[in-house]
Amino acid sequence: MHKTTLRTVFPTAHGTIEVGDGLPTYLIAEIGLNHNGSEELAKEMIHAAALSGATFVKFQKRSPSDLATAAFLDAPFEKSPALGRTQREVRERLELSKEAYVRLKKYAESLGLIFFSSVFDIPSLEFMRAVGVKIIKIPSHSITNEPLLKRIADGKFSVIASLGGASPAERDRAVDILKKNPLVLLHCVSAYPTPDTMTNLDTIAHYRDRYGVPVGFSSHEGGIDISIAASVLGACMIERHFTISRAMVGLDHVISLEPHEFSEMASKVKRLKTTRGVSTDLLESEKATRHAYHVAVCTAKPLKAGTKLTRAMLICKQPLSDPTRFFTGMEIGSVVGKKLTVNLSGDTAIPRSSLK
Repeated sequence: MHKTTLRTVFPTAHGTIEVGDGLPTYLIAEIGLNHNGSEELAKEMIHAAALSGATFVKFQKRSPSDLATAAFLDAPFEKSPALGRTQREVRERLELSKEAYVRLKKYAESLGLIFFSSVFDIPSLEFMRAVGVKIIKIPSHSITNEPLLKRIADGKFSVIASLGGASPAERDRAVDILKKNPLVLLHCVSAYPTPDTMTNLDTIAHYRDRYGVPVGFSSHEGGIDISIAASVLGACMIERHFTISRAMVGLDHVISLEPHEFSEMASKVKRLKTTRGVSTDLLESEKATRHAYHVAVCTAKPLKAGTKLTRAMLICKQPLSDPTRFFTGMEIGSVVGKKLTVNLSGDTAIPRSSLK
């Protein structure tokens, strides 16, 4: 059965990039909030991501008061006390200005990277529109925010959407809203870190078949092995949190890859991507071994011209040598009953030209 090739075209600073079947697995370095509110640190991370093999760098944008209730924002928050006592203090401290994002986007693009951002609320979407971002990431936290999804769809943005934490009906609804936009879906498990037994990588193929768009993997597991496996299983993108040091204070550093790990992942993903494909025919590189070690139909004893061949007169032995000149072992049945036109010594491959 013919398998449809699924691809999506995204805009870049100087043209477009095609994502999907038969193309490289592109790597997203999610800097997110790991810049800790520092433009200089963000710039350092962008540079490190470029050197580590990323194609995309992604940030996160929130408007805290538009995203969450006051009670939620002002409740005690113990995840990163060095950054603040409440969600509000932490979130507001981590936000960068529009001017900073414009500079960071320009810097990333000067290094050949594609710059984009997650948005968690409508004001943040409009903020990133003003920055000039054309690819919007819908994080798993926002995949059930229908008003936000509709605004993104109406804005004609290119979209990368993570499906973690959503029910099947919610996933279907989200894709239906976004179906007219250039779209890539990411299989994602909203558990930090994600246990190996919960990664369920076959979901990548399931989403591809169900929704008819390219599918990648937004990963939160420890190490890089599962991300590499996802690329072999068809993920068109791999998104990993990225930091210059997991020892840094912050919300996501502990679940992030450092540059040397990201670089190793990039190298292995690139290598293993070449192993994909379906082998349906004899490969040119196999012919030398086939000719030397596959068997030909041979004579079991000396035979004279005019002999009608029986199965007892035949034996299969190496080498096949040249299947255009000699019969393969699979053809022994077609040799039985034929007559020799020449004398043949024993233990000799029977030429195709010697039978009638």
